[in-house]
Amino acid sequence: MSLKDLGRTSGESDLQSLLRGESAYKKARPRRRWLRVVGPLVIVCAILGVLVAADYGLNSGKIYWGVQAGTVPLGGKTPAEAREAVLERTTGALKEFQFSGPENVAFTAEEMGVNFDVDATVDEAYAVGRQGSVLQRISERAQGLYGAVTISPVVDYEPEVAQARVEELADRFNQEPTEAAVEVYGSEVQVSASSAGYEMDVPATVESVNRAVEDMTGEVEIIGRSLEPEVVTEEAERAAERARAATGGQLVLNAEDQRWTLSPADVGSALNIATVDGDVRVSLDRELLKERMSHIYSELTVEPVEAGYEIDGNRISVTPSQTGKSIEEAKLMEDIERGIFEGELNYQVPVAAADPELTTAEAEALMPTDLLGSYRTDYSIVPDDDGERKENLEIASNAINGTLVAPGEVFSANEILMGLDYKATKVIIDGAETKADGGGLCQVTSTLYMAANFAGLDVVERHPHYSQLPYIRPGMDATVWFGDGYGNGELDMKFENTTDGYLLLRQYVGDDGYIYADIYGRPNGTEVQMRSRPVYKGADYSKWITYQKVKKDGQVLYNGELHTDVYNPLIDDKGKVIKPSEVHVPPVRP
Repeated sequence: MSLKDLGRTSGESDLQSLLRGESAYKKARPRRRWLRVVGPLVIVCAILGVLVAADYGLNSGKIYWGVQAGTVPLGGKTPAEAREAVLERTTGALKEFQFSGPENVAFTAEEMGVNFDVDATVDEAYAVGRQGSVLQRISERAQGLYGAVTISPVVDYEPEVAQARVEELADRFNQEPTEAAVEVYGSEVQVSASSAGYEMDVPATVESVNRAVEDMTGEVEIIGRSLEPEVVTEEAERAAERARAATGGQLVLNAEDQRWTLSPADVGSALNIATVDGDVRVSLDRELLKERMSHIYSELTVEPVEAGYEIDGNRISVTPSQTGKSIEEAKLMEDIERGIFEGELNYQVPVAAADPELTTAEAEALMPTDLLGSYRTDYSIVPDDDGERKENLEIASNAINGTLVAPGEVFSANEILMGLDYKATKVIIDGAETKADGGGLCQVTSTLYMAANFAGLDVVERHPHYSQLPYIRPGMDATVWFGDGYGNGELDMKFENTTDGYLLLRQYVGDDGYIYADIYGRPNGTEVQMRSRPVYKGADYSKWITYQKVKKDGQVLYNGELHTDVYNPLIDDKGKVIKPSEVHVPPVRP
């Protein structure tokens, strides 16, 4: 029989035989694969069983190799031996916590709020590789054989106590940096050195304590940073050398064949030392140096004398001006600042002539020579039994008399009359007579107001009275009121000098019952006419219109209404109502 017929039974065809063999092969193939997988597993398990049995035998009653509590190695030790090792660490190295940093400091474990549980820690170590699933145990044992299994010690730890100890250290170590400084004492320049400060990082240091507890080392690193000063000693020393150059000897000043000296201490007291962005800057305090040079200033400063005007009756003459002299301060200070810090101590004081604002020649050219405008009012028409109203008129007139008003300048009556020592006499407030300081001032200003009008000057401010007055025609009065002393409610009479020369104001109280106001100036060809008339005159009020006609060199510049005023009834000091129609009306030119 051939090899082809070995697997074939009698009567089978070749195809049948082939199919039967294929089926038998399929049944045998899974069994062979199972044997290939299970076989090695059985062998591995057997080996592991032998290793586990050997490991158990070797480590019976001992902590597995590679196990450590913090940094204390416990592997291969019995629980009793491990307890001794942990106890040795906690009663030895961990008896105190050693802080290293700006200073080395130690706290006991009790002071840090730390109490190690030795027995519980050993139990934790002994349990490694003996608890959990089989795979977990095997993994922990293998990890110990080829590395380390670190457990955290069991500790009764009060972090708030440790935090308090760290904060105590922060209070002790923290300090601001000391800035270097330069001080001048007389002529001596001193430098105080800089030093670094320190700022402790409390949270990071507390974390370092936590690691020292967990690792069972007891070694704590104090975490912080150095604080550097903005101004260091080297910068202060450079500034000090600059100051020493300025105070290295006497400061010598020369002018007009004279010689003065300032001591190094005088110069030192005039030095200004300031710190800007970390730089120490030494400069010269000009005002302080000027104070030290006050005797030099007094000798080299002569105030100029202004030209003026002198009045003798109706004759006006010029009082001559005189040229003064003064130190050219800006130039002198610039010279000193430029050289003194380089050690230059000898200087020439520049002196310049100081011209008066009004020289003799200018005063001659601007001298008021002609009477431009005048006016008078009758003060005798107002009852004045004690003469105090006339005294007020004289006080105010004397204050105005002799006043010079420059071209373009505005004359203010209040500026001159306010603050003088007046008598309390009759005044009119809101149409009622009462007593107050300064009664009569309005007659002074009204008289001057009309003189200014006839002089052709521009009136800047004028206010009519509340009621008609017997000493001046309605529409030609000008009241003043000083207000509350803070600029509130103030009423003033002002006019501007619109001429090309000075104005000279003359005002005086005559013995004939009149008060006079004269304004002198340069002749300007101006002629002024004034008049006023009532458009209503009743018991309740009166209304007046004032007109003005101005001609210059014969040409009419203005001819029309100047202003309209309304006057109310006057109530005298006895309460009697005086109607406007009952008040005396003086002529335009009394």
